[in-house]
Amino acid sequence: MNGMDAYYQGLLAEHQQMLDRQAQEEEEIDKLKDRIAELLEENHPAELERLTGIDDVICKKVVNRLYMEGFNDPDCWHVERSGDIWVIYGNTTDEWIDKDGEYVGFDTKREAMQYIKETFK
Repeated sequence: MNGMDAYYQGLLAEHQQMLDRQAQEEEEIDKLKDRIAELLEENHPAELERLTGIDDVICKKVVNRLYMEGFNDPDCWHVERSGDIWVIYGNTTDEWIDKDGEYVGFDTKREAMQYIKETFK
């Protein structure tokens, strides 16, 4: 095996490790959905880490998955101004959390409305 072969083997190994981590995270998210859904009935997503002892980002990724499954219509969401940004809120849920577990803010109402339109095609 020459240097290039070893280099590409290393890249393949790193890629496989990343895929394995993603699969493990997906499995963890699926296992948590029922528990998180129950907690969301009376709690804000920001409280989930404290209530579950599970990493905040993982909890919020579960919230995103629940939002995408249960509120996947643009009419389930609206845009409000919050300070100097525009935020997406659910009509019956809290702030939008994206697939990476992050709250999302926009500079303009138009950007937020476009995000809703693109996310819930």
